[in-house]
Amino acid sequence: MNHYLKKIIKNILPKIKLFFSYKYFGFIDSHSHLDLNQKIKLKKLIFHEDEKIICDFERQFSNLVGEGLSSSFASGRMAFYALMQVLEVGKGDEVIINGATCSVMVNAVLRIKATPIYSDIDPNTLGSSLEEIKKCITSRTKIVVAQHSFGIPCDIHKIKELCVSKNIFLLEDSALALGSTINDQTVGSFGDAALFSTDHTKPINTFSGGLLYTSDTDLHQKIKFVRDNSKCLPTAKKIAIYNRILSEARWTDPRKFGPFQIIDALKMAFTKIGKKVTPYLDKDSGLVVYQGHDYPYPAKFPSFLAEIGLIELQRWDSISKERMKNLGIYISYFEKNGLSQDLPSAYFDTFRKIVPLRIAWSQTDGFALRNKIKYFIQVHWIWFTEPIISTTDSLSKMMYKKGSCPISEKVGSNIINLPTSIHYSEVEYILKKINYERIQK
Repeated sequence: MNHYLKKIIKNILPKIKLFFSYKYFGFIDSHSHLDLNQKIKLKKLIFHEDEKIICDFERQFSNLVGEGLSSSFASGRMAFYALMQVLEVGKGDEVIINGATCSVMVNAVLRIKATPIYSDIDPNTLGSSLEEIKKCITSRTKIVVAQHSFGIPCDIHKIKELCVSKNIFLLEDSALALGSTINDQTVGSFGDAALFSTDHTKPINTFSGGLLYTSDTDLHQKIKFVRDNSKCLPTAKKIAIYNRILSEARWTDPRKFGPFQIIDALKMAFTKIGKKVTPYLDKDSGLVVYQGHDYPYPAKFPSFLAEIGLIELQRWDSISKERMKNLGIYISYFEKNGLSQDLPSAYFDTFRKIVPLRIAWSQTDGFALRNKIKYFIQVHWIWFTEPIISTTDSLSKMMYKKGSCPISEKVGSNIINLPTSIHYSEVEYILKKINYERIQK
């Protein structure tokens, strides 16, 4: 049997049952709200880049964080790479990165020829840990990346004090946290710079994109120089992205999302067979790949995505309030059922305001629960089941030594994520289903 056909069958068969799912939930807040005029404008911008739109998006996004400035790129990892270029990070330098992260962040470090050093997570926040970062610092440490996971602020003020005392550059990885605060200060405004992502699974969805935010005007100008001199994504890639945005807008409704898994798997399989352009910047989701790219690295943020960003920023206030309301419903469920101990303690910290990207926790039977909810939750998109996600490469090839982040490994083996970017009535539906599934154990 043809190799590709075997892969298609292997990918499709587990999804057949999803065709009959009454509701199936993913983690994408799609653009189903876009009207015809907006879609027409977006399509025109594919072929006509408009710098003013990009600058407007950068400025308005920055206002959500603080008084600093942002430079946009086609992805968050590219913004990270641009920062390391400017800081002259290279061979022999070490970059401390969270022990529960995405492979694209590791890829950027390896691409610059530096060494990733993995610091274990704080189980109270699921993000970076002050004590674990301390263990990783050496004379070769060039950057500490402090990650806020799932919208939960890590203990960034303490990490900042450490980095200041050691004269180490502090980058806040705020890709999963926008609008959250600790002691009334917004995440992203503590470090020397902050990294944000606008990928379709992130707080602001432009399908692909990222920004480097900083209050250091000199640093901003250097980053902006890299941004201005980066190449644009090819038109074919932008068209593929546009079509994918329309597809997600149509199909990510929970009542359609189950059947879409089959349609999407078939479509992506035939895209690969036909060697057609995909909408994803997926050539750096693992070890460094220098050949075969169908996009430049780093690349400019397209203006049609910036236009989507401006639309999403207008909706951000209502979106963030809805997500916080949904978080409250989830937490109330845990409290009423005597399960509060399963949640990270940060959820109960009155000094933190959490704008959740997802609600996340780890429980003793988490792996079993993931297996039971897979017919109404997109469990293969649950994050940080391993210290490095979104890669087919072995973790050892990404310079991760098994056992070096035992907390991350233990938490990840039983971690659960549930969506917050849905209507509150859907949260109630999910909780009823989970309760039913738990009774059935």
